[in-house]
Amino acid sequence: MTGIVAMSVTASGVSGSDSSERTSAPMLRTTCDAAATGSVFATEQRPDTPFTIQLPRLTGWQVRQGEGGDLVLYRLDRHAGRIGGATVTVGVSRPAIAVTTITAFMVDDTWQQSRSETVGVCGQRAIRASGIEPASGADGVDLYHEYLGFSYMTDGMKYPIGMSAKATAADRDRYQPDIDAFVDGLQIVRIPPTS
Repeated sequence: MTGIVAMSVTASGVSGSDSSERTSAPMLRTTCDAAATGSVFATEQRPDTPFTIQLPRLTGWQVRQGEGGDLVLYRLDRHAGRIGGATVTVGVSRPAIAVTTITAFMVDDTWQQSRSETVGVCGQRAIRASGIEPASGADGVDLYHEYLGFSYMTDGMKYPIGMSAKATAADRDRYQPDIDAFVDGLQIVRIPPTS
């Protein structure tokens, strides 16, 4: 199976995986508390989005703003005579009217999906998928990919939210606890309307 994750969201805000891989295990629910570890990273406030997304600020991670207000976190470490690293990107796509159906596809046939599960994120059903991109190009190293996708409904609009992570496959175990902490702590923070 190639790296394809599909999520359909209906007007009621209920989502379901279109993936053929389904598990019978109970749905994992996140804490939705970015500040549990202290300070937070946050997406920039955009005029078309009545909320920001916060992630826990973890040791060793640096931040830069990405395209369209995306939050990009990265970490580089020297170990075993080489440099390893990971990148986590969080973003909000353009909203749609709540009565429409959004199908969010994350299609990337460069990596092979090995896991897909439904996760409860801040009261929303999300799809979390991961897999490996085989070595190619000048670097010649396998890459670990992870994706979390869901839609958040507020003020009659649905906002597709995505978080992706990438690390060298050899370093996956080193960065997985931090990636898990970002997923667990991801928090949607409403911005009060201005008077």
